[in-house]
Amino acid sequence: MNPPRNPPSSRSGFSLIEVTLAIGIVGVAILSLVGILGSTFQQVDEIMQTNRALSGVARLIGALDNPRSIVYLDAAGEKVPFNSKYLMDSGLPLDGGNPSVSNFDIAYRLLKDARDNGDNAVWLYVYERKIVSFENDKKDGENNYALFSNPSMIEVAYCSGNNLSLEAFAGRNIIGAPMRVRLSLSKLLVGQRPTITLATLEPSSTKVAAPPWSSSPIPATPSEYALAYLPVVAEFFPHDYSPYDSFKTKSDPPLLVQNIVISR
Repeated sequence: MNPPRNPPSSRSGFSLIEVTLAIGIVGVAILSLVGILGSTFQQVDEIMQTNRALSGVARLIGALDNPRSIVYLDAAGEKVPFNSKYLMDSGLPLDGGNPSVSNFDIAYRLLKDARDNGDNAVWLYVYERKIVSFENDKKDGENNYALFSNPSMIEVAYCSGNNLSLEAFAGRNIIGAPMRVRLSLSKLLVGQRPTITLATLEPSSTKVAAPPWSSSPIPATPSEYALAYLPVVAEFFPHDYSPYDSFKTKSDPPLLVQNIVISR
């Protein structure tokens, strides 16, 4: 009698084609997931930057209502946390020779030539910075500070050369990504009669035409300005510390556009 033979195994291995197909399917799934995550992270980053811009709007409006509070950062001031220079120390002729001039007159002279882009706009920077004093959170009796436990504030700055530098990032204890703000006169001026006729002290018959404006559509001095407000547009962009010449004429869409009215 012949001994019984072992029955053939009912299990069989995967073929090379099946393994290849499985690896391909998993690879496509992983690539799809990576693409979705990448898009999600980009959207989250854009939302965070937009929220940062929104948080700076109120501070910017307050700064334009009181331009004396705008910090002036030059090559020396941007490197120190205790900068004591403000817009009126910039050397710009903003007070018309009268130190007690109104805040509106200062803002007017700052913005009167701000027409569109690049050198024809006014650039300000809005950022959050840590407030560090000589007594805040000292460690071991040395000048070593716990920056992340100190209070912070949102600051608006006018920079020499229209650019916030990496030196300012370090010297001013800036946290997060700053926002650069392009300010220009608003199209709300179109159709308005902004110039006072000195003979009659009434608005002239000349109306502001539609942009683009080859020159300022409003008079050179605020005493000749007929309206009770100055409308401007603030466009917020994330600042990456690139040189001014590389971004001043870019047509990138802003994160946020805010219409601001500065009242007399």
